[in-house]
Amino acid sequence: MKKMIGMISFLMLAVVLLSACTQQPAAETTPDLGEVKTQAVQTAVSQMTADAESMVEEPAVEQPTITPLPTIGAAVPTATSYASSSGSTSSSGSSGGSTTYSGSPVPTWTPVVYDCQVVGQTPVDGNQYVGADVDVYWTLKNTGAATWKAGQYYYHWTGYSDLSPTHMFYLASDVAPYGTITVQIDVKVPTTIGQYRTQWYLVNDNGEDFCGFYYYVNAIALPTATP
Repeated sequence: MKKMIGMISFLMLAVVLLSACTQQPAAETTPDLGEVKTQAVQTAVSQMTADAESMVEEPAVEQPTITPLPTIGAAVPTATSYASSSGSTSSSGSSGGSTTYSGSPVPTWTPVVYDCQVVGQTPVDGNQYVGADVDVYWTLKNTGAATWKAGQYYYHWTGYSDLSPTHMFYLASDVAPYGTITVQIDVKVPTTIGQYRTQWYLVNDNGEDFCGFYYYVNAIALPTATP
């Protein structure tokens, strides 16, 4: 009996072991690829949104304006202009080249050779008693380019009223350009009441009149004697 029980127990254990050995493992579930892709996209979008929210936009910085520095180089050569005989103007510089411009040449300034300016007069034009003897002085300035030569240049009466007994006087000294000289005439005021003018001119070494000066006088009656 005991052997029978032992045999049955052994057979039952063998069946259990055999069942355990022959049991097939459960099949693995194949994942859904679409679902996996959807979850990955959602995860990436969520991460990008979170990153964008966490970023703080920085204000734009205005770029400074760049001012170009002046170019430091060799000096530009200057040009010398001159007029040709054909009426055109040529220009040549230190670089060796030349340029010709058509047109009329620029006229050059020519100084006045004989000229003067009256810078003073004593007495001034005005009233004088009839019959008076008046010495009139003029200060003349040489504003020309030529020197007035003593003994060659002279001044003389040229018209209007003849009020001086002497009609010509030579210069007593040379007068260089921008220099001055004082000339004098003896005026005899007429005995008739009225207005008179006497006119004088300098004469250069070529015998040409220039530099006119004048004296106006109003001859008035003598004051009445008080008895």
